[in-house]
Amino acid sequence: MLDIIERKDFIFNTNVEQKIYTSKLSDSIVLDKATNIMIDLEKKLNFYDNDSEISKINKYAGDKFVKVSFETFELIKKSIKFSQKTDGLFDISIAPLVSAWKINSKNPSILRKEEAKKIASTVNYKDILLDDNTLSVMLKHENQKIDLGAIAKGYIADKIINFYKENNITSAVINIGGNVKVLGRKENKSLWKVGIYEPLKHSQYIIGVLELENMSAVTSGDYERAFLSEGKVYHHILDPHTGYPADTDLKSITIVSEESILGDAFSTPLFIMGKYMACDFMKFNNLSGVMISKDDEIIITKDLLEKFNLFCDKKVLAY
Repeated sequence: MLDIIERKDFIFNTNVEQKIYTSKLSDSIVLDKATNIMIDLEKKLNFYDNDSEISKINKYAGDKFVKVSFETFELIKKSIKFSQKTDGLFDISIAPLVSAWKINSKNPSILRKEEAKKIASTVNYKDILLDDNTLSVMLKHENQKIDLGAIAKGYIADKIINFYKENNITSAVINIGGNVKVLGRKENKSLWKVGIYEPLKHSQYIIGVLELENMSAVTSGDYERAFLSEGKVYHHILDPHTGYPADTDLKSITIVSEESILGDAFSTPLFIMGKYMACDFMKFNNLSGVMISKDDEIIITKDLLEKFNLFCDKKVLAY
């Protein structure tokens, strides 16, 4: 009989839950060390920490290269590759737009179309300059900024699962603000169950469950962070091409992948694309996922059909 050891923290401005099955209660130190790894990464990657490496890059935008840690350099380099793959729909240089809209704050703004377009013109991942020899980064123009918030959780989840493996943990789950990655199976050899929620604000209703082993599930949707003004809803997922909240026919999309960084990086641009383009993109790139459309269709890749248990009467389409 294995014991369950759990730990909960608040890191990267979100709830982090770790759970491992083990025969050694002393393995609780693994969770402590994993937490310290995450705290260390937060200090390097946090956009809102003035002393972070990201803030230093932003401070010297258009001025000079900033030497950073291997982790920060690696993540920025990976981010640029995801931008290339999604034609810029994923772009960590979107930070000035996010700051201007302030959708996550108590006093969000509504930008005029012209204003949004002007700020969007500064968003360009091609202006992120890298020096591989010195692990240094520079933004080409003054006032440009980067924010790794849309990819950091996936990157960290992968790091922590690998850390578990290095410490002989074979059954675990980490949940970083809804970004879930599982290792192996549960104590009774059953698969881990990851719920997909009805895409409504603060919803507790699960419409279906994915049964997973050694996989990650990452969801993007327009329902958690949004505000209403004059009858129109403005959500937090911004289209870097227009500078405005994405106009899409999706409510949410969940990407299931071995690497959590893939789900984190692809879920947002695929949400922006909408269901038809997202389907094509996922087929071409061999991605798995579950989409919920604004027509309340559940659209699922065929490879997940046997792993998905539906808890509602919504129409399911496989592709």
